[in-house]
Amino acid sequence: MFETTGLRLKKRWHDACIHFDLQQCKLVEGIMKGIVFAELTGFLDKTGGELFTENVLDKAGLEHGGAYSRVGNYPFAEAERIVGIASEMTGNPASELCRAFGIYLFERFTVLYQDILSAYTDAESLLRHVNDHIHREVRMMYIDARPPQIETHVEGDELIVTYASHRPFAHIAHGLIEGAMKHFGDDRQLVWRNCAEDGRAASFALETTSSG
Repeated sequence: MFETTGLRLKKRWHDACIHFDLQQCKLVEGIMKGIVFAELTGFLDKTGGELFTENVLDKAGLEHGGAYSRVGNYPFAEAERIVGIASEMTGNPASELCRAFGIYLFERFTVLYQDILSAYTDAESLLRHVNDHIHREVRMMYIDARPPQIETHVEGDELIVTYASHRPFAHIAHGLIEGAMKHFGDDRQLVWRNCAEDGRAASFALETTSSG
């Protein structure tokens, strides 16, 4: 009897631990670093003006009023809400706003993380080392950061870039890649290969444009 009771208690403890771990995973997956939110509001300021940004944040109804700490953690659903409202107010598709934000964000990264990005002289070498260098440095600065997985491989004369994340921001990734290409003067064409319906995975091709 005592042995059976002990096994039951052990099972309950095991089940409780699994539940706790799953809840923790869901919590981590649902957050994003405050620096991205801070840059998103900066992007809205630049594109629509400070009054526009204030109106977007007011309509978003955020508990903290849109005051983001760069080192804090916030639900990424808030970013989706902000972009959705900005889309409604401007009439621009949310996907296009995310792409434009990605372009803006890359240029901001060249200022914020100059020591990291100065190691690269072209877009392709940077894209090839996002996981093993850039994101490694990011995790050293922000221990709890969970950056997306960026992989590259060559198909013929094309560079294929794949994006995978627990966040639905493939269009931001598109903009970041485009921003890198513009920054380094890469004149290849950036083409979508495919994208998951939930925006958590996508692949892109850097295609050489024909001169004739």
